Amino acid sequence: MKIKKIEYLLAPADLLNDCLDVFVTLEDEYCENEFFYCVEITTPQFLSTLMEGFESDFLPPDYPYIIVSKLTDDIIEASIKSFVNTRDDSYWLKLYHITTTLQTEDVNDILHQKKQETIESDAKWDAEWDAKNT
Repeated sequence: MKIKKIEYLLAPADLLNDCLDVFVTLEDEYCENEFFYCVEITTPQFLSTLMEGFESDFLPPDYPYIIVSKLTDDIIEASIKSFVNTRDDSYWLKLYHITTTLQTEDVNDILHQKKQETIESDAKWDAEWDAKNT
């Protein structure tokens, strides 16, 4: 998969302590008609700042961040490239993008489907085991 464009609305205010919404356009079947993938990129320092703001020792559940050491163009591009590859059809970029749009019902539907697949797979395995051992 090839990257057409990486952009963000605003430059980071602080290269070491900030967060950016990054818009990634790929040369794929989805990136037509102005569609792009949106991911959030942040620094470890910003995560610490968030915890301080929440007065917490941990981050509350939220959608995933791509975490980089500094918010420079080169590092952002390298991080996006690592999420875009042909080996897994850009699975991680797509997952990080789609996470913000999923509803609980969507997740429950996926879990139900995976449960059914597991039940069917277990039944097949049990039948094969029984056939070999009887």
